[in-house]
Amino acid sequence: MSHSTVAILGGGPIGLEALVACQAQGIDAVLYERNEIGFNLKKWQHVRLFSPFQLNHSKTGAKLLGESGIAVPSDEELLTGREYLKNYLEPLAQLPAIKNCIQSKTEVSHIARERLLKGELIGSATRTESRFRLHLTHNNQPNISTADYVLDCTGTFGNHNWLGSGGIPCLGEKEFSDRIDYGLPEVLGADKERHIGKTTLVIGTGYSAATNIVALAKLIKEEPATQVYWLTRHDRELPLQPIPNDTLLEREQLTNQANHLAISKQSGVAMIRNSVVESISQPDDTSGKLNVQVRVGSEAGNSQDFIVDRIIANVGFRPDRSIYEELQVHECYATHGPMKLAATLMGETSADCLAQTSHGVAALKSPEPNFYILGSKSYGRSSRFLIKIGLEQVEEVVNDIATSCSTR
Repeated sequence: MSHSTVAILGGGPIGLEALVACQAQGIDAVLYERNEIGFNLKKWQHVRLFSPFQLNHSKTGAKLLGESGIAVPSDEELLTGREYLKNYLEPLAQLPAIKNCIQSKTEVSHIARERLLKGELIGSATRTESRFRLHLTHNNQPNISTADYVLDCTGTFGNHNWLGSGGIPCLGEKEFSDRIDYGLPEVLGADKERHIGKTTLVIGTGYSAATNIVALAKLIKEEPATQVYWLTRHDRELPLQPIPNDTLLEREQLTNQANHLAISKQSGVAMIRNSVVESISQPDDTSGKLNVQVRVGSEAGNSQDFIVDRIIANVGFRPDRSIYEELQVHECYATHGPMKLAATLMGETSADCLAQTSHGVAALKSPEPNFYILGSKSYGRSSRFLIKIGLEQVEEVVNDIATSCSTR
């Protein structure tokens, strides 16, 4: 096999599995993680995954741990993020062969081709004659590294969308960002004091919003002074659309619980349908609360003010594309995912993300040869990604790299 090097960006589940797959194929690879393995996962580690463990790990990873005398969870077990990290990802990352190829606290901020500009050799395979050039920062010290292949597994979590109308920031959103959570705060644990006995506005209609609403409803039972508003852009009576015969029982249960809270007059959750936030400001008093102006319905001027303590904006995430802006990456204009994959995903009609499969290595290829976007980032702004899809992507891409190297 010809000697080639692979740079893997991101130390989440998909990046770590990519490193495992490369080593299994005898491919020289380095994983760069700007924090530590599973850093973003720790932000929702209290949440239980919908899918069983068998869909969230590779056979190779489990085999390596088994050979090292480390027991892995059972295939059917539904793990919390904390359990997934502690019982699988962290032990896997600590195996000597894996650990030696991980550079944590190292951020990759830019990728280019050596001695080539973005607009040169457009769509040409001869761009591979120039290696990738990666700008790194480790312990505040900049450095340059090179690679023949790059797998961008950095994900989207932490790069949130905006909560204002049309997807741009509403007035005051940036100013009061310290009072807004864009993910999954630990409402019943570490973040309890922020919400119990307080007023919280939740924005969104996905499973993250549902998770937060169910947790906040439990606080209402514990402390009736707790108030919750749930804002959605659409006017459906049920915020979440149930999946018929859902095979993921945890997801089905969450959907039913959240929908019940939305329509029950005794739940303490006040629904605000067909609405968007226009502005966030602070009242002219010393309460420290926020005044959230919400437009209800489509008519201009039909606004209501809500006085709240905190906002949870479950409005989704987007890719950080600045890393590869000097590469020839063909992106979907709607989702910012790789164009070929995005076009395929748009043709899928099932509401159940479990019905998806990976669409092959060809769907992941871009005009920039040997550069791949894997994991949740490959889905752009879509929230339908599952770890099992990322595992399939890793297997397909690494097999393709191995085949390419062996024929050189």
